[in-house]
Amino acid sequence: MEKVKNWFGKVMFGMLFIIVIPSTLIIWSEYTTNLIQITVPVNRPGGYLLSAIGVLMVVAGMAHLWFFGKGLPMNAFPPKLFVKKGIYAFTSHPIYAGAILLSFGISSIAESASGFWLVSPLFTLMVIDYTVGFENERTIRIFGYQEYKPFLSLPTNSEKAPLIKERFAVYILVYLPWILMYEAFIIPGVPKDAIDTSLNFEKEWPVFEFTTFFYLSVYLFTILVPLVIRKKNDLRSFEIDVWFATVVTGIIYFTVPFVAEQRQFTPHSVWGELLLADRSYDGITASLPAFHVIWAFIAARYFARSFRKIKWFWLFLAILISISCITTGNHSVLDVFAGVAMYLAVLYRVDIWNFIRSQSEHLANSWKEWRWGPIRLINHGFYAGAAGFVGALIAGSFMSTYYGFIIFLLCTMAIVGAGLWAQLVEGSPKLQRPYGYYGSVIGVLTGCILVAIFFSVNFYILFAAFAVAAPWVQILGRLRCLIQGCCHGKPSDESIGIHFTQPYSRVNKISGLRGAALHPTQLYSIGTNLITGLILFRLLSLEMPASFIIGMYFILNGLGRFVEESFRGEAQTPYWAGMRIYQWIAMGAVLFGMIMTPISDVKMPVSDITLETVGWAIVLGVIAIIAYGVDFPSSNRRFARLTSA
Repeated sequence: MEKVKNWFGKVMFGMLFIIVIPSTLIIWSEYTTNLIQITVPVNRPGGYLLSAIGVLMVVAGMAHLWFFGKGLPMNAFPPKLFVKKGIYAFTSHPIYAGAILLSFGISSIAESASGFWLVSPLFTLMVIDYTVGFENERTIRIFGYQEYKPFLSLPTNSEKAPLIKERFAVYILVYLPWILMYEAFIIPGVPKDAIDTSLNFEKEWPVFEFTTFFYLSVYLFTILVPLVIRKKNDLRSFEIDVWFATVVTGIIYFTVPFVAEQRQFTPHSVWGELLLADRSYDGITASLPAFHVIWAFIAARYFARSFRKIKWFWLFLAILISISCITTGNHSVLDVFAGVAMYLAVLYRVDIWNFIRSQSEHLANSWKEWRWGPIRLINHGFYAGAAGFVGALIAGSFMSTYYGFIIFLLCTMAIVGAGLWAQLVEGSPKLQRPYGYYGSVIGVLTGCILVAIFFSVNFYILFAAFAVAAPWVQILGRLRCLIQGCCHGKPSDESIGIHFTQPYSRVNKISGLRGAALHPTQLYSIGTNLITGLILFRLLSLEMPASFIIGMYFILNGLGRFVEESFRGEAQTPYWAGMRIYQWIAMGAVLFGMIMTPISDVKMPVSDITLETVGWAIVLGVIAIIAYGVDFPSSNRRFARLTSA
């Protein structure tokens, strides 16, 4: 009977990944066709090539799992042996990589803009999400930590000279993702909400054609870096530097559509002709920060490490390249300064992280309370009040003043829903009044449906208003979580974790992890919500439909929450079928978001903050302070206490 059950489970799991998920993506692409109007950059022959490579990788991955590992697949029903041979010696996740290539390939063949620019990129994020948030952890739990270095992986952190294959792998691991990121903003052209970074006084500056030499030299300068680096740890550091710059800069490019209008000129030399030729392959988008500058300084850093006697020369060359961005008329002054700032962020990212981490640890242990007889006010309630104020202000700004009370009512339902959810899902005898995020979502959703029915308010606009506000509410709410100790992480490395020593923190009173280094999952949540909030603001700027904004919020929130949950360590979190219950809910949120994206074409109204909106926001903020910060510590009645006795 057990064998039959196991066989049936494998068949269903295979059907999910071979039929259900691909069909869902195709349907989603079809229904979002009218939302994405961008040219597909890969032609049909290129699409067939991508698809063929993708199929080969998927088939090879499955075959080698079966042949070398004696089973399929790697996670839910793992093989008997951990596989390192065959295509797994090239990459650790060939099936997923192949599926991603296949998604982009089919989108190209079908000439589907939504498939190429929306579905495939989000599918890529979903795959990464699933791998980081579940599969890697499960694989280690089953097979133990593996000394496994496929071709496409970071070098070891050693003083030895890099191998030739390690140098070559950099071009696939680092340069290819950067090119794809950069071209993703060049190919679509200038967006309708573009912001020119050129200042008025510099628009009349002449173009100095001879400086094209320095401007173009960055290409050779950059390409040579993996070949001149002398130590594996330097090569590893270089890869991480560029990855960090690529991800952060890509987020900036997407959320703030800066462009730099290139200064026009008539060429009078070969350098002028070369400059025009370079411009024909480039564009004015993705301008701030200038990646030309970032590349120049990163390259200079590693050339200086390899050729220390003339390290001043490499810095001087990077400065000349940066200046040439302005003298060739390709970038503005602001672009260049932003590029330098981004390089400094790359250079000091560890110090920046440690500062943020230390401040978070200080906040986590800053519990203060005031008592008046049986009543207690805890300082973390003020962060909840700030979250309530900001949420009501943002959501209310999209509604007319006539609906101010409705926004207040819905915000109140969010608080009530959060309280009821926590009682039902993660209630603990030590927690009289916990709150749960998904309960607030259900509360707002229920309220929006009722308001839409009884007040004739457009449901999508109302719900989208709260979707736009939600990330900023969560950002401030996570500061409360730090002090209270809720949503805390599991034990981590000292270089990552923060320590909770305050005796009233949930970390100590419930989880028993006092003084241990824990993953700062509250910070992880703040980071993902910050990105989500900025993306939603950009979608508003692009005048995307309200239902699309709702859908994207749930997709991005679900993706972030899925990974965040894998680092959490709360004792009261329930599990189901091998995953944390909130990971299942996060996947449901992603599916709900996919369904919502194409439903309506109703556009959001222009945001307008009025005195009435501010007034209701203040009232809501006060209520949030009371709900999340005021309790009766000596009472054992339900909902009386915010923390354990």
